[in-house]
Amino acid sequence: MGMRKSWRIIKASGQNIRTYLQGQITQDIQKLNETCGIYACLLTPQGKPVSELYIFQISTDVIYMLAPASVAENVVSRLRQFSLGYTLRIGIIESLNLYSVQGVQSHVVLQSIFSYPDVPEPCHLAYIQRPNSESIAITISDSPPGYWVIAAADDIAYIEASYLWDEAAFEAMRIYKGTPRFSIDWDSTIHPMNANLVEFNGVSFDKGCYVGQEVTSRMHWRGGVKKKFYRVSIEHEPISVPQNISNDINIGKLTSACSTPDGCFGIAHLPVEFEHSDAQLTLASGGTISIIEPCHA
Repeated sequence: MGMRKSWRIIKASGQNIRTYLQGQITQDIQKLNETCGIYACLLTPQGKPVSELYIFQISTDVIYMLAPASVAENVVSRLRQFSLGYTLRIGIIESLNLYSVQGVQSHVVLQSIFSYPDVPEPCHLAYIQRPNSESIAITISDSPPGYWVIAAADDIAYIEASYLWDEAAFEAMRIYKGTPRFSIDWDSTIHPMNANLVEFNGVSFDKGCYVGQEVTSRMHWRGGVKKKFYRVSIEHEPISVPQNISNDINIGKLTSACSTPDGCFGIAHLPVEFEHSDAQLTLASGGTISIIEPCHA
């Protein structure tokens, strides 16, 4: 268990908050309910990503959004910019933190430390709300069990620091599972469609208009997706990341890597034509990589 300082909780509230967000995010807000969250991206009018978002409904007029800490203020600014005509409150909630709970005994931690009477369903982004509070527990993985918990710092104030894992341990788990992160593996130079937006169920092509829709739809319907993120195995731990990947010429990048008892794994951004290819892929610092699968939820 540990605190995830690289994430911020944004609270958006108001009578028409769902209607407003429907015109701002890539996923259909109708898929969001009080037991299952959604993944989406926030785009500029030109279709460039502002951030990835994990979105959860706390009550009829209150929504939480998880955004990378490095871009959270920009997310708030962007959402406020287009809210003319709506009565909304949007801001970072400094009193709430994000915690990760991982492992076969994670359900015990949810119940004994965070006082949850039950655990969420074992499906991605399923969540439950703790009675009489705004704290929620979210399923991130089912094998091994893993949860995110949005809660106040007071909830674990009595836990000794030696029992808490640091951010690096959770980052290694993220990389091993193959989950690219905005501001680490990709940024505003990569369109979300080239960052596995479909594979992470982060976009709807039927919902109607939203900011940046034109570019996103065009890439989908006209075959504009040229690269994706892949979970890869690595011959040996690279000296540094990011690092170029070549097949005679540079074709992509290794953006994250971790070493585990089962070997070295990473996340690589590669042309889609190499997914089923036998071509040898080589790192700039030496050693080869092998594609395991496209990154997905």
